[in-house]
Amino acid sequence: MHLLLRDGNGFEIRRDPQPDGHAALPISRVREQRDVKVNYSSWKQFVEGKRLKTKNVDPALLASWQRCKDMAVDPAPRSCWDFLPMNQLEQFTTTLEKICGEIESTAYEVIKGKGLLISIANADARVARTCGDLDVLHEADRLNFGPGANWAESCVGTNAIGTALATGRPMQVFASEHYCESHHSWNCTAAPILDPRGNVWGCFDISGPTYSDHSGAMDVVLHAARALEQNLSRLYCSELEGQMASLFSSMFNSVMTGVLFLNKSGRITSANNTAEMLLSKSGGALRGRKAEELFDMGPYLAQAKNASLCEPVIVKCLINPNLYIRVMPTFSASGAWLDTIVTVSETQRSRRFAAGSRPSARKQPEQEEVKGFEHVLHASQAMRKVIRQAANAARTPSTILLTGESGTGKELFARGIHQAGPRAKSPFVAVNCGAFSEELVQSELFGYREGAFTGAVKRGRVGKFQKADKGVLFLDEISEMPMSQQVNLLRALEERAVVPVGGTSPLPVDVKILAATNKNLRELVDQGRFREDLYYRLNVVTIAIPPLRERGNDVSLLAEYHLKRLCTSFGIDCPEIDAETRDLLKAHEWPGNVRELINCLEYAANNLSGDLLLPEHLPHYLLERTSGQIVGAASHSRDKGFLLKQREANAIREALDFHEGNISKTAKALGIGRNTLYAKMDRYNIQA
Repeated sequence: MHLLLRDGNGFEIRRDPQPDGHAALPISRVREQRDVKVNYSSWKQFVEGKRLKTKNVDPALLASWQRCKDMAVDPAPRSCWDFLPMNQLEQFTTTLEKICGEIESTAYEVIKGKGLLISIANADARVARTCGDLDVLHEADRLNFGPGANWAESCVGTNAIGTALATGRPMQVFASEHYCESHHSWNCTAAPILDPRGNVWGCFDISGPTYSDHSGAMDVVLHAARALEQNLSRLYCSELEGQMASLFSSMFNSVMTGVLFLNKSGRITSANNTAEMLLSKSGGALRGRKAEELFDMGPYLAQAKNASLCEPVIVKCLINPNLYIRVMPTFSASGAWLDTIVTVSETQRSRRFAAGSRPSARKQPEQEEVKGFEHVLHASQAMRKVIRQAANAARTPSTILLTGESGTGKELFARGIHQAGPRAKSPFVAVNCGAFSEELVQSELFGYREGAFTGAVKRGRVGKFQKADKGVLFLDEISEMPMSQQVNLLRALEERAVVPVGGTSPLPVDVKILAATNKNLRELVDQGRFREDLYYRLNVVTIAIPPLRERGNDVSLLAEYHLKRLCTSFGIDCPEIDAETRDLLKAHEWPGNVRELINCLEYAANNLSGDLLLPEHLPHYLLERTSGQIVGAASHSRDKGFLLKQREANAIREALDFHEGNISKTAKALGIGRNTLYAKMDRYNIQA
């Protein structure tokens, strides 16, 4: 087998030594090679804008042709012209190396000697790997059908790779079925590769000249694509397991409270860094020691005889009386006593004042941490007022409607209300009302009886209302609930009882209802898209969470916290935030609120190159929207403001000068394509 590889701006063909012996690809049957469905005359009629005389054109093919015409793809003979540097495909090719295994070589054994080649492309139709028989690779080289090439419909017209990715289903495109005439001498067969979430990840293709043997090509690409999907799922699960273990380890060792786990015999099975520091001054390891050597476990063991024990017990520390020790058991879902958790902290001091506030002789109640909302980071008066309102409403069984833009933290507030109220020890059940189809809403909320419908689980299933009994039910995105199902929810709220699907008797439930929406329910009622009676049932206590742009210095506070959190989880040093960067963050409107801020900081953390977070580390869209405002605000203290476009133009001029006007080398150095470079040079009036 030979590989077609990128060599600078061109290609080279290199032999790929294969191991002896390959497992046979499980081809269920060998299909006969199909005939071309449209001839050259029909293709010419279409590209010339004439009406097709034949009526047996595949609708999928005709739809692809129409897409190409709408995108103004040139059908005249030409080779692929759009290439991407291979280092920009590194993430895809690295994953491909992990999952490909023997799939590629096994597929090659099936097509060996048939005058065909194998190509694997990413979800953007960028070819990442091409291999096959030597003669056909020379043919592919003439079409620039190699690594980095853009084989999307928008670039090279209708073809198996681009059309399979555009439609999400396997495709065969033979001879004059291609939209561009330069590919009429080729046949190609491709199938999309899906990731574990069901999104298109890539494409597996078999291509070759029309005179080659294409029989069985569809079976090969289908089996290869499915095998790659299975390996991709295994890799995803393996990486997820590793990430979760790393995340737990980081969280376990980064909290400022000492945490220990004890087994049933009272021995320490694990301890975080803080616990080691507080309890083991001499440097000795805590793991394996008996807890009774460190703590007076008597009060805890006395109460542990009570099977219903779940409250933490405060005990004395035998080696340092100034430490604050709490011991609490953990239980399995069946109620069996598992391990014991011990938390260790220094004697609590007075809480710090919120950022931006001044200490005074009289302590202000609004500066105290509110139970249940300790995790809501804030310093602004606007957020403090809303938190106090939410904490007050948490004390009663009244229904609460949380409103606010997307990303403001409505679920965070819902969990805070649960923890701040008398139902904190009972279940908190969250339901996304926009995530279920109209047919599933009722069975998800109210449950169903055995045999209620086809596919129902044996013995039925308990609904969300019953799972939240005695606790809190959070109905997120309530505005997305189908109108036809809103009456069932209204009845459950009014009667405080539910009837499972397939059942006849109502079952009483005791739940506190929290609902959330980022839309104006009153307007939806006026438009006839939301029931008015349900609106009034939900709109008892309305809590409007302010958007980030109205929270003043909270932007800087949140930026510092989340940047440190992200850098810690990534295992990199956390930089200081540059003053100009702070101004940019404050000036931005943040339509995506805290969620958008976190995404921007994660982007920046992946671009860090020093001990300062600078403006160029932020996403370009944020710079373009806010740089003009910052320049105006800072003009009194700067001779020259931050101008993104000017910096980009200067970078292009410097690269051109360094490479003596060589377009290919300049584009490669800047990490962009030649055509993109030409467009930017034209935009900034730069001469080579």
